[in-house]
Amino acid sequence: MKIAVATENGHVSGHFGKCEQFTVFETAGNQVVGKAVLDTKAHGHGMLPPFLASNGVETVIAGGMGEGARHNLNTFGIRIVAGATGQVDEAVQKFLEGTLKVSDSGCHGHGHDEQHQCNCHGHKE
Repeated sequence: MKIAVATENGHVSGHFGKCEQFTVFETAGNQVVGKAVLDTKAHGHGMLPPFLASNGVETVIAGGMGEGARHNLNTFGIRIVAGATGQVDEAVQKFLEGTLKVSDSGCHGHGHDEQHQCNCHGHKE
């Protein structure tokens, strides 16, 4: 299974759509057997779900995630684990062990005013 973690400075990013990297773990059972970092800068905010799907990702771990991102990931059959915090490697290991604690999984980390266009709530860019 491939697990992508929205990453910011080695930690789980607080906002799926704003992360500049995903750390992708390849797993076999409860063991990590490979790890790579994917840069998201060349992909628009709304293009992250197909980008992850094209890289074989089956599960995404992130901090906050809006409804638009959830819908788009679900369209590609990608499992969502939102509300996670901590170091990326530890989060994946806890996920594999079934002990990853998650909290508020909603969209946060940016203002929600009339200029908000991140597509995390169904807005189109």
